[in-house]
Amino acid sequence: MKLIADISIQSADLSALQRCFAAEIPSLQRERSSVMVHTIKDTMHFAVTAEDATALRATLNTITKLLSTFQKAAENNHD
Repeated sequence: MKLIADISIQSADLSALQRCFAAEIPSLQRERSSVMVHTIKDTMHFAVTAEDATALRATLNTITKLLSTFQKAAENNHD
């Protein structure tokens, strides 16, 4: 079974978000899952493909952890 998840993130600071993920995208390419990223205007799109639910969940968890870190850093910079 092939599982696919699409995530879209809108950000006013898309260039910072791209820099944050640029270093991590290669490590998200695994034997059982892969991630493709592209941007359109102010939105970053992640297309996650996985062979099983466990691989999908692990990849999505990694992406959401990075997003949480990015969001916290952005909030701290505005304080």
